Amino acid sequence: MPDLREVFQMSTQKVRPDRGFTERQEFRQRRKARNQKIGAYVLVAAVAAVAVIAFAAVQDGGGDTSVPGSSAPPSAAAPAGTTHWYLDIASGERSPVAADLSGARVPEVSPDSSNIVYEDSTKIVVAALDGSERETITPKDLNGYLPTWIDDETILFQGRPAGTKSFGGLYVADVSSGEVTKVADLPDERESELPWLVRSDLSPDGTRLLYHLPRAQGDGFVHDLWTTPLGGGEATLLRENAAMGTYAPDGSIVFLDLAVSLSSRRISIMDGEGSNARTLVRFPNDDDSVAWLQVSPDGTMVFGAGDDALHLVDIVTGEELDEVTGFFAEGEPTWYGNDTLIED
Repeated sequence: MPDLREVFQMSTQKVRPDRGFTERQEFRQRRKARNQKIGAYVLVAAVAAVAVIAFAAVQDGGGDTSVPGSSAPPSAAAPAGTTHWYLDIASGERSPVAADLSGARVPEVSPDSSNIVYEDSTKIVVAALDGSERETITPKDLNGYLPTWIDDETILFQGRPAGTKSFGGLYVADVSSGEVTKVADLPDERESELPWLVRSDLSPDGTRLLYHLPRAQGDGFVHDLWTTPLGGGEATLLRENAAMGTYAPDGSIVFLDLAVSLSSRRISIMDGEGSNARTLVRFPNDDDSVAWLQVSPDGTMVFGAGDDALHLVDIVTGEELDEVTGFFAEGEPTWYGNDTLIED
């Protein structure tokens, strides 16, 4: 991947860190030094928690354990204040996440599995999964939405000045330094009836930004997928009537096709240039519409999250691998590795 910081310095607009930067910088450096240790720690803690819960179930005479599709409440053995859970896709076993992720929306785990970024109201928050640290990375005068990791220290998100009705722009935050950089402008104004949330992603080679924008159509609206060079340049319409695009590791794009109100019964995939589009899965019922997509780290699966179910789909074959129901109430799940989810 090209050196992102060099591109930002040459072609972007920086936002000055707010007060408290010095104190937060020391805090960030401590986190960066121990990031490699956290992933292993969390895994060991999760396994230990599962063992404790299983032992408690045996002691109680084989009490119920929650599995995908179960409406049973979380185990009483969970620590007080648990907000989110690790869910093993194959076994259905659940273990508590140490971090307090209350209020977390559209979360995503960092590539090294040590931290998680999410939207909390209008702010972008980064938290260590072991529960040790948490900080807001958006300046006070900037609202942030729909974050995604570029690498273990860099986050891409939509930002707009607080109190405005514009789409704002796409920003990158360096988690260690606290520097927030504007990397793309979005339309200055929007028609009042159009939604303004913009999901974005960066191509695996680090050269192009992908995002959707709404377009009025009849009495309603649709979304189109656009790309623009990271270093600046003209935006290119990639595909009409497509939303929530996200890159797979090989550069292909998974997206919601023919989305209505940012949800769809159809998950599709196409090449990074917008060609060779094909449907991965089409759900037969309106109740199966999904509104949030996330590709697994190894690029083999994608989940589509709806109001009542999570659909796991094989990216190569389009086969629906599983339908997990009744396990999340509000917010959205995220991948933790390739066979585990974090859910609430």
